[in-house]
Amino acid sequence: MDILNKNQKIAVEHVSGPCLVLAGPGSGKTRVIAHRIINLVKNKNVAPTRILAISFTKASSMEMKARTLKMGVDNAFNKVNFGTFHATFFRILRKYQGLGLESIISEIDRYKLIKSILKHLNISDYSDDDINDVLSEISYVKNELMNYMDFNSQIFNKDEFLEIYRLYEKGKKQYNKIDFDDMLIMTYELLNTNNDVLSIVRQVFKYILIDEFQDINRVQFETIRLIAHPNNNIFVVGDEDQSIYGFRGARPDFMLNFSKYFKGAQEIVLDTNYRSKRNIVDCSQGLIKNNKDRYDKNIVAKSTNEGLIKTIYPKDTDDEAIFIGKEILNVVNDKNAGFEYSDFAVIYRTNRQARAFVDAFLDLRIPFVLKDSAKTIYDHWVSLDILAYLRIAMDIGTTDDWIRIINKPFRYVSRDSISKASKGLNFFDQLMEDDRLKSYQKKDLNDLLEDLNYIKGLAPGYAISYIRSTLDYDRYILEYCNQRKIKSKQIVEILDEIETSAKVYKTNLKFFEHIDEVREEVKIRANKNANQINSESQRDGVILSTMHSSKGLEFRNVYVAGVNKGVIPYNNNDDENMSNSTLEEERRLLYVTITRAKENLTISSPQKRFGRKIDKSEFLKEIKFS
Repeated sequence: MDILNKNQKIAVEHVSGPCLVLAGPGSGKTRVIAHRIINLVKNKNVAPTRILAISFTKASSMEMKARTLKMGVDNAFNKVNFGTFHATFFRILRKYQGLGLESIISEIDRYKLIKSILKHLNISDYSDDDINDVLSEISYVKNELMNYMDFNSQIFNKDEFLEIYRLYEKGKKQYNKIDFDDMLIMTYELLNTNNDVLSIVRQVFKYILIDEFQDINRVQFETIRLIAHPNNNIFVVGDEDQSIYGFRGARPDFMLNFSKYFKGAQEIVLDTNYRSKRNIVDCSQGLIKNNKDRYDKNIVAKSTNEGLIKTIYPKDTDDEAIFIGKEILNVVNDKNAGFEYSDFAVIYRTNRQARAFVDAFLDLRIPFVLKDSAKTIYDHWVSLDILAYLRIAMDIGTTDDWIRIINKPFRYVSRDSISKASKGLNFFDQLMEDDRLKSYQKKDLNDLLEDLNYIKGLAPGYAISYIRSTLDYDRYILEYCNQRKIKSKQIVEILDEIETSAKVYKTNLKFFEHIDEVREEVKIRANKNANQINSESQRDGVILSTMHSSKGLEFRNVYVAGVNKGVIPYNNNDDENMSNSTLEEERRLLYVTITRAKENLTISSPQKRFGRKIDKSEFLKEIKFS
């Protein structure tokens, strides 16, 4: 059996009643859970079938099971109920309500359903991210057990969201399907209303263990409370300082108030970090202690050695990516350093920031694994608009390209006129022959043609700038967002990114070749071996990841990119003050990111972004660079 430290041993030997284990980063929480399960079965005569061990992802659940079986060396541990919340609740619904796998709507079909709803509602110009985000918002509403009428969407305006939600529920019902969030709600309602079933479930799951407890949402928490009562043999492990999934309904509140929900709960702190060098741990602690809504705990490093911590201030975001890429290249090529590409991770706040690193790493021939979306910024609908403009200017535009941009900005060309023109050989000529167009509309179209001819001779960066300013595409975006009552910052950032990317190329042809290369490479590399990314042998390049997706991973060397005001902490609207709860979650995000580093940490804060000066993050003042 592994050697346990004092607090780990106390946690392992806990048997009855509620227990809260506050497990800092790299403190050996999975080992503690596995040892406790073994202790319950071998030393406390608890039947394995009476133990429920829950985690939030299939991968972490499998890791928990594998660790237990390896240390337990007994087939009896196969009978422990390992699983995710969804898998556990599905088993209950299958047994007592006859629910089958065929009843659950797939993620692909959920996506298609939302897409068809948006088309039905005549909502145009949305991205894949918008669809995924509104699905997340629907999940949030359900996981919070709230009335969807009270929810304010960040993606669509109030009326649009309410109609999308209503039609989504109606669509599922027509096909006799439920989603994974319905599964949680149905389990809660079943146990809350059927005492006979609740009694049986309580008899089966007498000892409950929950990993990553800081990620629990309301419906999961309320259901577990029902099952655990009245003995409350509930053992939870987590870290409120690593609660970063507020958009999913996860909140640190349930952890912070654990002893109020479960009277007499024992509290144990795993305060030794076995992962990171001493000064990296100290650096992270200096940051997170500025949060108020947390347990007062002091995490210390097992290692007495120091790693290299430095801050860099590149001139802009592209320079940042090139600088980091070249540094990684030099270190890997230095055979005496003993590093491979898989020892490095570049972590940033939003997916949009990946663009500069993908561009730079492709140019430098640095292998990389993209942890997040397989989509690139060039696939966003605003990018597709800009690219359509460029293709038309190059005389390679299709009818679809013309249809895409003809009313962006608004030129008030009717659908009937567009439909008629699309049937001709030359869309523009056909449109100009339409008698329904007013003289001022035809003048606008002639002006557009002159502008397109002018754009033809411009380098792509200047061409995009001209489309945005002189052709009023940016004004169209602002009006579009104002009409939809949504924030424009994220869309404008996409435009800034594509313009910045284009400035490197002298011709549109070279720019389009670059886009094709990026799309192909990202398609190949995105989520490559995603389920095995924790395995050193499975990584084949530098990991590029958002802060959210980096949780649970660790690397010898970490670069934190874009530590600037408005980026981290991320503010969707610079004119609005950030709430304290949002600010604290943003601080937790940076804390999680810093604690991914085992040996060396580089924090990067560019001086400019999209050609404009940008301030350093206020969080930099809180970090101790000892």
